[in-house]
Amino acid sequence: MMRDTHKKIVKCRVCETPLLHFFSLGGMPLVNSFLKYDDIMNEKRFDLDVGFCSQCYLVQLLENVPPEKLYRHYLYLSSVSSPFVEHCKKTATDLIRRLRLTSDSQVVEIASNDGVLLSCFKQAGIKALGIDPARNIARIANMNGLETLAEFFTHESALKLRSRGIIADLVYGANVLAHVPEIVDFVEGVKVILKPEGTAIFEFPYLAGLFENKFDIIYHEHVFYYSMLALRHLFDRVDLQIYDVEQFPLQGGSLRIYVGHKNVHPINRSVTDLIDEELAQHWNSIESYHKIRNSVESLKKDLLAALDNIKKEGKTIAAYSAPAKGNVLLNYFGIDSRYLDYIVDITPLKQGLYTPGTHLLIEDPEKINHSPPDYLLILCWNHADFVMKNLDAYHKNGGKFIIPIPQVTIL
Repeated sequence: MMRDTHKKIVKCRVCETPLLHFFSLGGMPLVNSFLKYDDIMNEKRFDLDVGFCSQCYLVQLLENVPPEKLYRHYLYLSSVSSPFVEHCKKTATDLIRRLRLTSDSQVVEIASNDGVLLSCFKQAGIKALGIDPARNIARIANMNGLETLAEFFTHESALKLRSRGIIADLVYGANVLAHVPEIVDFVEGVKVILKPEGTAIFEFPYLAGLFENKFDIIYHEHVFYYSMLALRHLFDRVDLQIYDVEQFPLQGGSLRIYVGHKNVHPINRSVTDLIDEELAQHWNSIESYHKIRNSVESLKKDLLAALDNIKKEGKTIAAYSAPAKGNVLLNYFGIDSRYLDYIVDITPLKQGLYTPGTHLLIEDPEKINHSPPDYLLILCWNHADFVMKNLDAYHKNGGKFIIPIPQVTIL
């Protein structure tokens, strides 16, 4: 396996302050790049090091893989995740009511994937445009009647949209704000296409997860790990303002922020309260981040000890799901075919391919019924309740579940 090295970015991408390194996952494959058998020998690894900016408090990767390499061809479809589909339906209903969206309103979704959320707005009679760089995924959305531009969203592309008369009442982005290396350019683009009284809403994993052993949110696609402290500084640079924030459990703990032009929307107390909470936990100090490594190493020791004991007893272990976060855990902890008898995933596009780094053949979940393992390691641990409910028959027949994060739990 080849190691792809680039010059490390040692300055903050927002304020150019030198970054302070505090955690490394070493050389990691691209965890959303699944492999055909013939591609395994040419797979590359990229350094995965995390740093902290002492000036604007933004946690970020020291280097990034070019977005063209990551996103032009993608194998994750939002529509295959039932919990996410339900989340989108509720999100659309809530936002239509809260923002008083009508048939005259314009929604622009950035990183719209195959259009799960777009379809919810379209069904409500609201104009909705998607933007997503994955050409194969955008093609699927367009085939389903959901207008989607296969491109990266930038300040330049925002100017082109505005020249076409597309100005948004709502700009929405789930799992995109953390993914864009040129983040200042990105938020400048948001400002360009946002109506004077419009709202931009972004959802993303919250930095708090790193302090709760949820280290598997660290991978090359996630360039940034946001606190409210860092977000306030970022949007202030382009004269935008966060006026509300919500926390919810999706992806093991996420934030949803509401952003508008300065001095347009009243600032909800939730914003200042969360900033005060982060300051009380010293998220503005590098010393707080040094504790993360020891905590993760302790988790690694616990999980490997549990798996070793199971294998010594002659029991079988399979893994359920191959999400990005699961591939981070498998690679960083060194869990491969020595521990796992097989792995399954519900995504048809992944089946028949091999997992990044660990090179496990991904099979259909039906295999659990035909060849039930003694233990099932749930890599999509943030959806563990949903998985266990769907596999209730497996459990009643004696199968056991292993939930690896935030602490090792066997049920």
